[in-house]
Amino acid sequence: MTILPENLKNERTLLPMFSSFMKEFKVNQLFRKCHMNKKKGFPVKDVFQMIFLLVFTQKNVAGLLQSRHPLFQGKKDTLYRFLHKTSGSWRKLLFLLSTKVVSEALLPFTSLKRYTWVVDDSPYERPRSLKVEGLSRFYDHAQGRFSRGFRMLTLGLTDGATFIPFAFSLLSSHQKENQLCPMDASIDGRSKRAHLRKESQEKAPDVFFNLLDGALKHCPLVSTILFDSWFSFPALIRKCALRGLSVVCMLKNTPKIYYSFGGKVLSLSSLFTRIQKRPHGNIIGSGVVNLNLTGKPLLARIVFVRSEKQKSQWLALLSTDLSLSEDEIVTLYGKRWDIEVFFKMVKSVLKLTREFQVRSYDALVSHTSIVFIRYIMLAVIARRNTDPRTFGELFYACYDEIQDITLMEALTLLLELLKTTIKQILVLSEEKVKELLIYFVNSLPAWLREKVLLLNCES
Repeated sequence: MTILPENLKNERTLLPMFSSFMKEFKVNQLFRKCHMNKKKGFPVKDVFQMIFLLVFTQKNVAGLLQSRHPLFQGKKDTLYRFLHKTSGSWRKLLFLLSTKVVSEALLPFTSLKRYTWVVDDSPYERPRSLKVEGLSRFYDHAQGRFSRGFRMLTLGLTDGATFIPFAFSLLSSHQKENQLCPMDASIDGRSKRAHLRKESQEKAPDVFFNLLDGALKHCPLVSTILFDSWFSFPALIRKCALRGLSVVCMLKNTPKIYYSFGGKVLSLSSLFTRIQKRPHGNIIGSGVVNLNLTGKPLLARIVFVRSEKQKSQWLALLSTDLSLSEDEIVTLYGKRWDIEVFFKMVKSVLKLTREFQVRSYDALVSHTSIVFIRYIMLAVIARRNTDPRTFGELFYACYDEIQDITLMEALTLLLELLKTTIKQILVLSEEKVKELLIYFVNSLPAWLREKVLLLNCES
C-alpha cells in the first residue's frame, strides 16, 4: 500500500513519446551494435525504459515500483545490476545515437555551416560520498574552492538552436594526492571498463582529443570547434588545426602565453596596447598573430571585445579561420553558451547527480549516458515543436519560390503598384498622381523617406 500520488496521465503521455523516439532512431538496433545485452532476466530495452522514464514520473525508484500501474515489473536490484554490470559500450551508443539524430532530424533543415563542435567541463559533485570509485578532489573555478567528485568533460554539436551531446568522460584527478578513492584493480586491464578508468585519470587535454577523434569518425563534416579560455593554449589549438578544424575560443590573459605580432613576441596584454583601437562599439579592435613561434606558421585573428560587466575591461576571442569577420567571430562564439544550458538542464531538471546513489564507476558512466539520451530526446521534441523549418517539404517548396529581395527593390515594387492602382481606380492625370505620391512620401518616417527620395533620384 502506498500514499504516493499517482500521475497516470503523465505516464500514459510519456510512453508513446518514448516509444516513438526509440522506433524512429532504432535504439534497440543500436543496443545490439554496441553489444549491450543481458544473459538472463528482463530485456535491456525494458530496464533501459524504466530508468529513462523515471525522472519524468516525478517519483523515486521505490515509489515507481510500488505504483498501482508500474511501468516495470522487475525489482530494484534489477535496475542497479543493469547500471553496474551491463556489457557493451555506452560511449559507442552515444556516438551512434547522436550521429543518427543529427543526420536524420537536424541536418535536413539546417545548413551544415551552422554546426560547430563545443567542448567544456562541468563539476560532477558527490560531496557526501566516501567510497565512490575514482572519487577525487578537484578545483571548481566557478566556486573558487575544492570540491569532491569528478570533472564531467563533454563534447557536443550545436547549430545555435539545438545542442546534441556526443561524448563525455568523468575525470578523476591525475594527481595521486587528490585521489580520494582508488579505482577497482581487479578489473581485466584489456577490457573497455579498464580503459575508461585509465582514461579518467589522464590530463583533460589528452582525454579531450580522445573524445574529439571518436566524434570526427562518426561526424567528419563539421569543421569548427568552440571552447573557453581553460582550453585555449596554443599547443591545443595547433593540434585541432592538424585535424582540419578551425578554432574559435576565448583567450586567457596570462603573461605565460605569447603570440607573434608585427615581428615581435608579445603577451595578450602587450598585444592589446599595439592594435589600432576603435572609439565606439563593442568591438575594440583586432590583429592577426602567429601561434607557432618555431615551426610552420599558424595564423589566427584575435578580436578584442568590451566586457559587458565592466566597460573598462576587455575580452579576447581567437579564430584560426581568417575568412571570418570580427562580428562573425563574436556571433559564432556565442553558440558556446548552448553547452552551459545543457549542463544546467541535466543537473537541475534531469537529476544527473541525485537520481541514483551508486559507488561503481561503471554505474556512474551508465547513468550519465542515460541522462544524456534523455536530453537528446527532449532536444529533438523541442526543435520540432518550436522550429517552423521542420515542417519539411512545405517550407522548402515555399522557400524555393520566394527569392530574397532588398529593401530598395521592395520599395520600388510598392511605389509602382501604388501608382498603377491610383491610375486605374481614380483615373487621375500624371500630375495628380505625382502630387499624391509626394504627399505619401512626405508622410513616411524620416529614415524611410530618405530611402524613397534616394530611390527617386536613382530612377
